[in-house]
Amino acid sequence: MPALTKQRVVVASLFLPHTVDFHVSKEKTFKFTKPAVEPNPAAPIPNLIETLAAQQKEQNPNKRTSLAIREPTLFDGQQQVPHLTQPRSRARAEEESKKLPPLGVSHLPREKRSSQDNAEVFAEAPWTVETGTSGNIGLHNAVRAVSGKLSTQVWVGTLGMPTDALTDKTRADIESKFIIDYNSFPVIVPDTEFEGHYSQYCKQVLWPTFHYVVPDDSKNKVYQDGAWKHYKSLNERFAATIVQHYQPDDIIWINDYHLMLLPSMLRKLLPNAIIGFFLHIPFPSSELFRCLPTRNDILEGLLGADLVGFQTYSFARHFLQTCSRILCVEATPRGIQMEDNYVSIDIFPIGIDINSLNEKRRAAEVEQWMDLLREKYNGKKLVVARDKLDYVKGVRQKMLAFEQFLTRHPEWQGKVVLIQVALSTTEQNELQAHITDVVSRVNSKFSNLAYQPIVYLHQDITFSQYLALLSAADACLITPLRDGMNLTSHEYVVCQQQKHAPLILSEFTGTYGSFGACLRINPWDYREVGDAIHEALSMSDEEKNTRWKELYKNVATNTAQYWAESFISELEKVHTDMQRRFSIHIPLLNPTVFHANFKNSKTRLILLDYDGTLASYEKAPASFSSPHRLVQLLTKLTSDPRNLVYVMSGRTKDSLDERLGKVPNLGLRFGGRFDIVISFCCCAGCVAENGCYLKAPNGKWENLFEDVDLGWKQSVTEIFEYYTERTPGSFIEEKDVSIVWHYRQADHPQYGAWQAAECQNHIEDSLGSTFSIHAIPGNKNVEVMPRDINKSAAVNRIMLNNQPDFILGFGDDRADEEMFAFVNKIQGVPDIITCTVGLKSTEAQWFVNSVAGVITALETLVGL
Repeated sequence: MPALTKQRVVVASLFLPHTVDFHVSKEKTFKFTKPAVEPNPAAPIPNLIETLAAQQKEQNPNKRTSLAIREPTLFDGQQQVPHLTQPRSRARAEEESKKLPPLGVSHLPREKRSSQDNAEVFAEAPWTVETGTSGNIGLHNAVRAVSGKLSTQVWVGTLGMPTDALTDKTRADIESKFIIDYNSFPVIVPDTEFEGHYSQYCKQVLWPTFHYVVPDDSKNKVYQDGAWKHYKSLNERFAATIVQHYQPDDIIWINDYHLMLLPSMLRKLLPNAIIGFFLHIPFPSSELFRCLPTRNDILEGLLGADLVGFQTYSFARHFLQTCSRILCVEATPRGIQMEDNYVSIDIFPIGIDINSLNEKRRAAEVEQWMDLLREKYNGKKLVVARDKLDYVKGVRQKMLAFEQFLTRHPEWQGKVVLIQVALSTTEQNELQAHITDVVSRVNSKFSNLAYQPIVYLHQDITFSQYLALLSAADACLITPLRDGMNLTSHEYVVCQQQKHAPLILSEFTGTYGSFGACLRINPWDYREVGDAIHEALSMSDEEKNTRWKELYKNVATNTAQYWAESFISELEKVHTDMQRRFSIHIPLLNPTVFHANFKNSKTRLILLDYDGTLASYEKAPASFSSPHRLVQLLTKLTSDPRNLVYVMSGRTKDSLDERLGKVPNLGLRFGGRFDIVISFCCCAGCVAENGCYLKAPNGKWENLFEDVDLGWKQSVTEIFEYYTERTPGSFIEEKDVSIVWHYRQADHPQYGAWQAAECQNHIEDSLGSTFSIHAIPGNKNVEVMPRDINKSAAVNRIMLNNQPDFILGFGDDRADEEMFAFVNKIQGVPDIITCTVGLKSTEAQWFVNSVAGVITALETLVGL
């Protein structure tokens, strides 16, 4: 098996894959109380678990059933997790004491726990490490699936349990055990801090917002103020733990919305580290995200990574647009360009481990449960679902839609049963009572002595039961109002290798973008959901087979292994590509180092940007004049017959002629690409509008892109006019092949910057898919031009007729990066010097601090 990477992979997530189970005797930890009201044994409509357990007991009365009614437990997606004995935080204990008894269906009375969660009890109790009951199970499974291809992997996360009640010795023993035996570095967090971070800020502020629910709870302000401090503090603890155990060349893989500040924290502490971040939930549109008071902190936190991954294209697009609008940075289709780094953005749809799932499906218990389901529901169609009891999962809407289905399709009454498993969740909501009301109404309306249309289980079931349900189902109904990659849909497709039953899937899940063969529904349209259930149950076998094969092909292609391998490989690649561009690692330009080679060369090509390189930016681009010192320098450069000097600029050709036309033997190039005011390239000629026009020394202007489609200009002009009317002091500059909206003279610069971000997104959204153009934010402006026009194309044209043995290039902005990248790769030239102005992420080999540094370097070379 080929190794995926030679480096150690550090996987950071809020919860570790393992936790601690304390073996505390019942007499110390529990005391039992009888219920005030005994359960009624003559209940007319027992639920699924009760019925199947009773049948199993009748068939084999001497055998203890493993499916007896029990309290809800957390579920790890692989096997049944026993109840873990752990201390509780004070905040959690107080919160639980205030909760009303759940209005679930067919529950036994709960055992009451005494309040002996104290250090003495847990200090004396033995403990073992068990599979964690919290955390991202999809992530755990994916990393486990590729562990054989990783040289080493370590985890960083919390234990998923309160720790204040533990003694220092117990904590130290736990940490040592996890580090030595489980390659895990626990982050020990005070209970209050964890509650503020997870239960309050993550679950009550971030989770709703990212799922398109703007928090309006009266406690929201408290969560945003106090809990935000806890959110930051926990991220800082993760950063400290990772730095403490960091080894050179470690690949740091940060996961999910709990740790969105961690990338930038690590970048400050470990500037050269390989850092990746993956978001496992949706990223909302900018209209929702901008409601967060901490929006800037979160975005800047994420932009500390080399690579940010998302589940779907829409999530990635929302992130790019949000960064552009809120941070006013340059967003490209593949990433975010910043002054000191470039952050790659990519899409990695997560999947499941099919081999592991099939192995569990072959268990005898799964087949046993399938037989029991077939026997109990013989002659009836089964529609199954399992969701967290969270508002965004759409359980209540699903119940209402099922009611519509039975009402509008009476032929199915008495023939279809919906089995809904509802898992407990930490998100605060009042759904349980509302859902139970709907379930009770539907059951009372359509039930009879032998039929119950909805079996609602407010509890988890064993994995064997879960697989049996998916395998025995005649349809699976997944109706989230907003969701990431819903892996239940993947597991259902694999479990349906025999029946090929249809999948009904909400269009608001990330999975829907890949599952074109499912039955798409809008969960808010109850009639459409009902019709989809009818269609699924009435579908021909041929259509079922065709749809299933297409779905299975997608599941088999986008597996958990492929997801993890793709992310790690891409992270290494983008970090390698970017590492060489950090100008902090390139030297300050020293002309004396290459002065001798420059002097001895026979043909020199000198490429010079203008604004920001040869001259400082002017407030009004149309009113500047070239300084005498610069004209003298350019005249000296062009007087040497060995020098071919080109000035490259975003200005028009008339503007360049006016300002530099008096310099003899100067080449000009214009064509607006990234310069907002103007930029030139000297080479005994000029290049205008950032590569569209080229003028050889003492020659005429030549259009390099005569066939460029300019049909977009009128639409862009109308958009620019809209923002000009609303931004006093701004104006439009129209060039031959580009249009620039300037806000350098805006009455309110901050408002102008905000309008520029809005304008850029407006153009990209409305015209970017129709025309081959892009809107580029510059220095106090936004420039729109064809995608194919750039400075590198002009340099390529210059090189067709010239074979220099020395190339010198100066520039300062993003337009010059393409020129630097192109020039650096030219073969057959002994000496190539590329230099940028200022410290930034760059393709250049050298840097100078300012415009003065450029002038001084050139004067040194020519002896002025």
